[in-house]
Amino acid sequence: DNWVTAFSWLQDSSGIIFEAPVDGATFLHRFDLEGSSIEPVAAGGTLNGWQPTSTGDAVVVSRSRAAEPYEIFRIPLDGGAPVCLTSFNRALVEEVDLRPAERLLITVEGGRKLLVYLVTPHGFDPSLKYPLILNVHGGPQGHWSDAYRGDWQVYPGKGYVVALPNPTGSLGFGQDFVDAVSCDWGGRAYRELMQVADALGELPYVDRDRLGAMGWSYGGYMVMWFAGHTDRFSALASMMGDYDLRSMHGTTDELWFMEHELCGTPWSSEDYNRWSPSRFAGS
Repeated sequence: DNWVTAFSWLQDSSGIIFEAPVDGATFLHRFDLEGSSIEPVAAGGTLNGWQPTSTGDAVVVSRSRAAEPYEIFRIPLDGGAPVCLTSFNRALVEEVDLRPAERLLITVEGGRKLLVYLVTPHGFDPSLKYPLILNVHGGPQGHWSDAYRGDWQVYPGKGYVVALPNPTGSLGFGQDFVDAVSCDWGGRAYRELMQVADALGELPYVDRDRLGAMGWSYGGYMVMWFAGHTDRFSALASMMGDYDLRSMHGTTDELWFMEHELCGTPWSSEDYNRWSPSRFAGS
């Protein structure tokens, strides 16, 4: 029920290794032609390239986690433990207080459990209060997975808690969850993000009077939607977001995307007006 993003035949053509996001992680799966079974091969972290070995008994992957910069691993297909083959970033890991990502499940409307990754500041002291940044991913059909990224460490390095939610539209939680964001850009996903912000504000080490939000692309759109719909945040940073949806339809090279996501054209669908942040600029 999730998206296959890459695949490769095994050396002997007995099956296929394929990649798919599942539950906020990048998974490799093995599909055997005989028996038609699908079994997980590697779970956790984020993959940035992989290849079955010529011997057919393992997969070599480039993998990272929030506190683990990319290294190359050999993962046996018989279920054995991954073996790290490189140490390119050992000096960095030994020098810097790289912070891991904690997985939180926050209850939102409908009783759904929304996955949020949380990264605490370098030198974290739970007895102190820290400002928090809510970082909304792009897409909207994208997702946050446990990965080594600049914004997952640079902002904690400056003393911020960073929260990375996977609201409606995110990949890896079933196709119905993905589809529910289309023609509802500022609807359910926005309400979920507000519920996440409220829940995070209750954490004992978060200063609820110093909440900020940021995002790129659809995340930038959502931050501008925040500006017209809530006063929860002390600071907002929108990068490459969609401000006026009618104008975007007239300038984008991805008409198929706009017309799918907003249920038609600006002259046939009210969604361009309903969900445009520009409409609420005076709010």
